[in-house]
Amino acid sequence: MNHKLIKSIISVSGIVILAKLLGFVKQVVTANAFGATLQTDMIAIAEGIISNMDYLLVTALSTAFVPTYIHLSQNNNTKERELFVSDTIKVFSAVTIVIAVIFFTASPFIATVLAPNYTDNMSSQLASYIRTFAPAIIIIVEMSIFNSLLKANQSFTSGELVSFNQSVILISLVIMFGEKVGPDILVYAFYAYALFNLFFLMTKAHRFWHISSGLSFLNPHVMRLLSMMAPLLLGYSVVFVNQQVDKIIVSGMVAGTITAMNYASVLSNFVATFIGSITGVLFTYITKNIAEGKEKEAADLTTRSSAQIITVCIPITIITIMNATDIVTLVFGRGKFDNTAIENCSLALMGYAFMFIPFTMRELYSRFQYGYGDSKRPMINSTIAIVTNIILSIILSRFMGVLGVTIATSISVGICGFLNFYTSRKRNRFINWNRYTPNVPRWILGSICYITISAATQEYMRSADIMFRLITTTITSLLVFVCINKSIIQSMTSNLKK
Repeated sequence: MNHKLIKSIISVSGIVILAKLLGFVKQVVTANAFGATLQTDMIAIAEGIISNMDYLLVTALSTAFVPTYIHLSQNNNTKERELFVSDTIKVFSAVTIVIAVIFFTASPFIATVLAPNYTDNMSSQLASYIRTFAPAIIIIVEMSIFNSLLKANQSFTSGELVSFNQSVILISLVIMFGEKVGPDILVYAFYAYALFNLFFLMTKAHRFWHISSGLSFLNPHVMRLLSMMAPLLLGYSVVFVNQQVDKIIVSGMVAGTITAMNYASVLSNFVATFIGSITGVLFTYITKNIAEGKEKEAADLTTRSSAQIITVCIPITIITIMNATDIVTLVFGRGKFDNTAIENCSLALMGYAFMFIPFTMRELYSRFQYGYGDSKRPMINSTIAIVTNIILSIILSRFMGVLGVTIATSISVGICGFLNFYTSRKRNRFINWNRYTPNVPRWILGSICYITISAATQEYMRSADIMFRLITTTITSLLVFVCINKSIIQSMTSNLKK
């Protein structure tokens, strides 16, 4: 890895860690203030439908925007590039306004679909929350455009500060007004940090954009952006449907289970966001290599980086699965977050933890293909995986409850990761298994030793303080894993020194 890339990854990683630590504080404050109740479930469902729709648009938009912008930059088309940015802002402003109006108008129907087990009064209250959140689609998609613009110009830190800003604003509002306003303060906080972050990103990206006149939809580069987004939207739509199916399944369980699952998702997202941020930085450099015709360098960067990230993810996965209850109790187990909430959250977290390793493969190799402007194959792979996820969620939830739902999610991520690797090999002949096979024996041996030592330490320290037990178990097991995998870690360290 070159020095500039390493510097970007370290910078982004530091901000992600800081933001996620503050995110933990945010969730602790929220869980302590409001617990896991029917009202928090409703807010989670309403915010979730908007957030998932935003995820659908934002992910597709940012994935298609970066390579389109970079290719324009490589061709030195400054005027076309500026017009492309301006027209993209105008087009998506119009599109998201229409979507927001549809969600606002159809909120009663959407509420019934999302929570079919709710009574009429409960469904009516859920619909009101959906109407309240609907306009946020416009704000968040515009944020994505400016964040993508910054990434395309190799400016990564501002986008990662969005989560930091969000946590600071939400924590402040919950502490100041949570007791008086109740869980509804979460709605007000959502708009407060969304508007703040939009202005923040617009300001940071001011050098790269301005609004010009013209008929946006006729811009050929916007048309290329939209055509690349089409299969992405289809693929992510299946993700969107899957997430809603999960919520529908869980809404029929004990009240508060959706909230507990969301808190587990927050904990697992600490790792997923960290991986996603690194792959986001790598995506820019991989795409640049592809645009310059350096296919071997692009493949080497992708395979080497994924092997190193997997090495880090293996002990994190084991820690999370074996210590899920301790982690949840330590982070959320106070105030109104009772034993039932702790149990449901722990089970959900265990299921989510299995996806950390395949998540790396899914993200890197989907982005690798996006660098070639190929969004069709990742869409097909995602669709296959998500259909499997929906089927498994329905089946496993009957026997395993919320654990079955989250395990199904992890299995689908693994399927998608494998398929993305396979189709990437067809795109670039330099992609192969050789980067991984020498590491597999060390990964397996390290995992076995880690699990054995961790189990023994947990049993020996069963009556000890939770935090002390968790720290001791993690450090003892991790030292053994690091010793076994020291050659891979030394490789990562040598890259950082270059």
